[in-house]
Amino acid sequence: LIDSITCATAGTAHPFVQLHEVAVCFGGRLMRANRAQKTNSCSYQAFDSPSYPALAQLGVEVDWNQSALLPRPKAYQPRFKLDHRVIRIPIVPGCDPRMAYGDLYARGVRGVVLEAFGLGNFPDTPAHGWMPWLRQQRKQGLLINLASQCTIGDIRPELYRSGFLALEMGIEAGPQMTPECAVAKMMLCLAYRDLNLSSPLAGEL
Repeated sequence: LIDSITCATAGTAHPFVQLHEVAVCFGGRLMRANRAQKTNSCSYQAFDSPSYPALAQLGVEVDWNQSALLPRPKAYQPRFKLDHRVIRIPIVPGCDPRMAYGDLYARGVRGVVLEAFGLGNFPDTPAHGWMPWLRQQRKQGLLINLASQCTIGDIRPELYRSGFLALEMGIEAGPQMTPECAVAKMMLCLAYRDLNLSSPLAGEL
């Protein structure tokens, strides 16, 4: 709690650091919230930020990484609505989505974060079911974001046949976000159609 207060009030004392973002202060580090994930259920080092450096290291003093901080926004337009009709779906070997998930759009789902292998690969033969299922859901208007099950690295689905075909269907991919961030951002983009999944909003990409 003391560390959190110290970081939140850092603009009032030397070195007068202004924090213009939501952050997670835990285990001696300050991390950008939309890059952080809880990785350990038992340790005091419970949170990590595998895809972005810590904003500050906390000890006797606060060692700020000022180059990692978001700059002061020129304008801020608060948006409070979220469309919660979004789910996460991991690609699981041997799983046929036609049986496991069926017609999601007909059941009211409007967005899916699809977690593929590595750079954006997944089974692409008709027998596996993923391609026909995705094609059917996209035709109905389901918004789909292709993400990776990896915590570190980029997503490049165009390098694989399945990923290339997914992009041709209008499935969006990259830059890579944490799954939690991707879901929250999709909820926001569904509520505000002028927003785009691939455009940065708060340092999440």
